[in-house]
Amino acid sequence: MAFQADGKKIAKNTIILYARQVLIMVITLYTSRVVLQTLGADDYGIYSVVGGFVTMFNVISGAFTVAISRFMAYVLGEGNEKKVGELFSTALMVQCCMGLFIVLLLATVGVWYVTNIMVLPEGRTGAALWVLAFSAVSFFINLISVPYNALIVAHEHMKAYAYIAIFEAVMKLFVSFAIIISPTDKLITYSFLTVLTAVIVRFCYSIYCNKNFTGCRFSLRVHKDMLKEMMSFVGWAFLGNGAVVLRDQGTNMILNLFGGTTVNAARGIAQNVNNAVQSFVNNFMQATQPEITKLKATDQLAEMRALIFRSCRVSYFLMLILSVPLIKNIDYVLAIWLGEVPVYTNLFVAFTLIDSLIAALNNPLLYGVLATGQIKVYEIVMSLMCVLSLPINYWLLSLGITPAYVYIVIIIIRILILLSLIWQSKTYGLKWRDFISHVAIRVILTTAICVAAAVVVDFSFISIGLLRFLVETGVIVLLNGCAIFVIGFSGTERNTILSVIKTKILPKIKRG
Repeated sequence: MAFQADGKKIAKNTIILYARQVLIMVITLYTSRVVLQTLGADDYGIYSVVGGFVTMFNVISGAFTVAISRFMAYVLGEGNEKKVGELFSTALMVQCCMGLFIVLLLATVGVWYVTNIMVLPEGRTGAALWVLAFSAVSFFINLISVPYNALIVAHEHMKAYAYIAIFEAVMKLFVSFAIIISPTDKLITYSFLTVLTAVIVRFCYSIYCNKNFTGCRFSLRVHKDMLKEMMSFVGWAFLGNGAVVLRDQGTNMILNLFGGTTVNAARGIAQNVNNAVQSFVNNFMQATQPEITKLKATDQLAEMRALIFRSCRVSYFLMLILSVPLIKNIDYVLAIWLGEVPVYTNLFVAFTLIDSLIAALNNPLLYGVLATGQIKVYEIVMSLMCVLSLPINYWLLSLGITPAYVYIVIIIIRILILLSLIWQSKTYGLKWRDFISHVAIRVILTTAICVAAAVVVDFSFISIGLLRFLVETGVIVLLNGCAIFVIGFSGTERNTILSVIKTKILPKIKRG
């Protein structure tokens, strides 16, 4: 049975996720400001680095997370509902066992790291240990939520995903206000309330899935055939996920050794900004990833490649149109948002956004490789490159070079990973020349024009800072949008966009 990629469904799901994200981004950015000002740079840095250490254990769970999402979409593409139920039960059992093992590791290795290695302000070791404990519990809860989330995404019920995510963001906003009035240690209170939020959200996902999907009827049984099939995929995904987590959290630890918790706070803020911007791209990819996997499941490789090329361009341009004006005005945005800005934050944000621009090209290609299941070569190459960045960054920082140069190494590694992904994509028939003609040329030309427009646009004669920022940003976004429309999109895509405007948007405006 052939699976038909539904462009309207992708567009609808993307719009739903975007509407969600606009609200979540505003709430998240405001929440980050309140939390930073309430905790202070040192405690915020402690939370970032300890939470990052817990996330490091994704090396064990991350591979199963990737496998569950991939196999869930694949079996749905095959139309095998019985297999969906078997996969769900097996995945949940594996995640529970793995979660308990990770909590045990955190209670031993984690405590040793915090008390013996981590650079902490005087008298904050006890608070850091509480953060570790609560982060471990939150990690376990999020881990066992993965099969439920995979069901929602694979079935493409993005509206439910959007509503629950908005609810979670609102709860985090309440948490940020609660720690302001808390009479106890604010860092410990914040960590506890974050766990409480994770528990409530976990029940929301569980209730929705049990009500809407027959495939989530849990049984205390591991289906050996399904587990064996997953393990052949997990082995190599384990290597790749471990390398990424090791790179990210290893970088956190190296920065902590040479710069203390203040530099960790700057990196944490940069990640918050990047997550807010990148989430717009993730929304689009979340809507297209199941379609890519289902096309592979039905062996429609030409349609799969076309969707991947389109996804590469769209995800990159979504990131570009937001990143360019933000990078140009980063000092002003940080000053308005945070008030007191930790050192290096502006450079960290700019370099992180550049890295994410390249990642926007990587992700559709990666989903194509994951859909084939032939990930051995990619995982080995990517793992070697990620691990290599750690000794290089340690050496650079030991020479006294500014921490911002850490990101230059990360960006170079990201480019090399992109090249390896293009090469590995031959497993589903993608060729270098096709990627260059359909993606690379359009991306490079459009980026050059967008950056040039941002450099040229200057409204410094406007004395009011906020007004100048809004006018400059509006003009840059308009010019970038025109460049993307004319150069970035193909003729067919331009005609489709114009058709949607004429048939869907303009009639509503006239009626309004």
